[in-house]
Amino acid sequence: MTIIQNLSSGQLLKLARSFQTKKNLGQHFLVDAEALSKICAALQPKETDTILEIGPGIGFLTRLLCQTEANVVAVELDRESVSYLKTLKLGKLAIKHGDFLAYDINSGRFRQGEQEAWVETPNDQRLKIIGNVPYQITGLILSHLLGEIGEPAPHLQQIDCIVLTLQKEVAQRIVAKPGSKHYARLSLLISYFCKAELLFELPANCFFPAPKVDSAVVRLYPLAAPPVDCTNHKFLRKVIKAGFAQRRKMLRNALTSLAIPQDQINDVFKELRFDPQVRAETLSLQQFALLTNALPIGNQ
Repeated sequence: MTIIQNLSSGQLLKLARSFQTKKNLGQHFLVDAEALSKICAALQPKETDTILEIGPGIGFLTRLLCQTEANVVAVELDRESVSYLKTLKLGKLAIKHGDFLAYDINSGRFRQGEQEAWVETPNDQRLKIIGNVPYQITGLILSHLLGEIGEPAPHLQQIDCIVLTLQKEVAQRIVAKPGSKHYARLSLLISYFCKAELLFELPANCFFPAPKVDSAVVRLYPLAAPPVDCTNHKFLRKVIKAGFAQRRKMLRNALTSLAIPQDQINDVFKELRFDPQVRAETLSLQQFALLTNALPIGNQ
């Protein structure tokens, strides 16, 4: 196994301070050595794994991933970070310079692709994905990884496990249950595609520069299939979107935005024995699927 020096929190902070962070890229480097070790362990990396790292920055987590002897593909937009990563000369590391949102996980190429793929991902290759995600594009990254309800990402079934460091509030939404204050459309998207767990929280002072909010680490295990019996999954997405578009509205009133007559919606609620005053944030994914199946345009 390649020997890579484990850096202390003090050494990590010193390195981070020497680097010109870019606010527009949302760069906040995790400089807590113990937290980095816990995040790496949460992925349960093995020598036979292929690991895709989102936004490695200057490689604090990358060093630990490469110690496992797994194949690591690191996708980084910042040119200065890419240059620094290359100086580390870490074994079994492929550095891809470009925007992760334009990175095709199936082919290992960027969609607009000025460069050749350095590591091709065979269709039967299982992936593990990890990253400290910029807060401002968290939703876009999750959509790129998973897809949308009714339209799963083409690479989704290749993914074995995802470990992400996110803004704490977003992490709470990811694992929220119906009726809780954090429950949102994101909660339903995640439960449609994954089993999710919040592993631990990270205060802002674990990062340099320190963000204005705390973070948390979540682990996602993609499901083999959506856990609901729904006749029209794309319409399910529309029903959920309509329900959460105006959270303070009763759900039966919010659904009129789908051009369904109110009396027909009321009949469906009676048929399903739903409380006529129910709001979207109290319904589970399974209940949304029941509602979708019963609505008059749900089977079209």
